[in-house]
Amino acid sequence: MSSFATALPHGPITEVFPDVFVVQGDFRMGPLVSINRNMIVLRQGRNLTLLNAIRLSVAGEKELAALGEVRHLVKLGHFHNRDYAYTRDRFKPRFWSPSEADAPDERLVEGAAGPVDRAEVFVFAGTGSREAAFVLKQSQGGLLLTCDSIQHWPNTQGCSFVGGLICKQMGFLSARAKIGPIWAKELTGKRPETLRPDFDRLLTRDFVHLLSGHGALLRDDARMEITTSAATALR
Repeated sequence: MSSFATALPHGPITEVFPDVFVVQGDFRMGPLVSINRNMIVLRQGRNLTLLNAIRLSVAGEKELAALGEVRHLVKLGHFHNRDYAYTRDRFKPRFWSPSEADAPDERLVEGAAGPVDRAEVFVFAGTGSREAAFVLKQSQGGLLLTCDSIQHWPNTQGCSFVGGLICKQMGFLSARAKIGPIWAKELTGKRPETLRPDFDRLLTRDFVHLLSGHGALLRDDARMEITTSAATALR
């Protein structure tokens, strides 16, 4: 019997920018409590790179195979561990992470391209290099790809009723580019203000859109909204 986490319900693979896809699935936090989570798929020719892994259904894997071959798996977020073991076993990709604790095949290094030619790696130094992001260079103005660090929640679509209430209580709907409150506290030893230099550095990067491990795509206003969030959350 497999020891891997089972596939949870998810939606279709949707192209949001040329060769940038997202699939939204469930994450079960407890009885009656589930929230949405996103896997991002980047395509170069027939080579696919997966970020924020989600185990797909059999039908979902067939849909993924129609896009190309999974060659790289990227772990951006420290807390997203559920489906990496299955994804590594199923597709045999080259595994990337900013943290040596994950035993990656390759480290995500600040300023490097990583597995994607048109992306630049950003590493949050204030988290002990346990969380990273990608800045994807493209004609639409640049796309920031994150996991838990910065999230855009226009609504609680994909959450259970209780999960949606929890997200609202945590303030995820209070800002269009919310800095994850649990993420900031847990990865900084309850000193989120120490992340300020990271966000100052991030805001010098060239992007206008945001797509994260939860929530939805934020178009055009990401830089402005992150600037506002950082000014209030990291004081």
